[in-house]
Amino acid sequence: MSEPTSQCLFSEGLIDFPEGYQDRTVNVFAPPAADAPAFNLSRDALNAGEALAAYIDRQLALMEKHIKGWKQGERSAATLGDGLSQGETVHASYLRDGKRIWQQQAVFNVDGNKILVFTMTCTRAPGDADRALFGDLLRSFRFHH
Repeated sequence: MSEPTSQCLFSEGLIDFPEGYQDRTVNVFAPPAADAPAFNLSRDALNAGEALAAYIDRQLALMEKHIKGWKQGERSAATLGDGLSQGETVHASYLRDGKRIWQQQAVFNVDGNKILVFTMTCTRAPGDADRALFGDLLRSFRFHH
């Protein structure tokens, strides 16, 4: 068995995982009410030589191909934490069980090829208060090391 080379820190603790494994965990933050937005944080990786914009283009093409009723909206610049990383925000919606779901994703390349994707999902069109919550969440980010 090889020596652990990476760690995953989560709310309850910390684990080491073997060489070659990649952290693709997802943190889901359930809303306090049915009409409040849900948030999640997922991890991914750039392909070799891939820039962030190309990664986002690739992911959007996959979503358009595989998600029913996919409609992409605005793409704009995004900031993580207190200027820790610059990324992109993508607005979109899609159909789930015949009902429109709205989503806003902020995507950042935080270290080497590591990607963090912050997602806000609403069962109704997001309002100013929802967008403010998402902005607060992004601004609150800080590295733990």
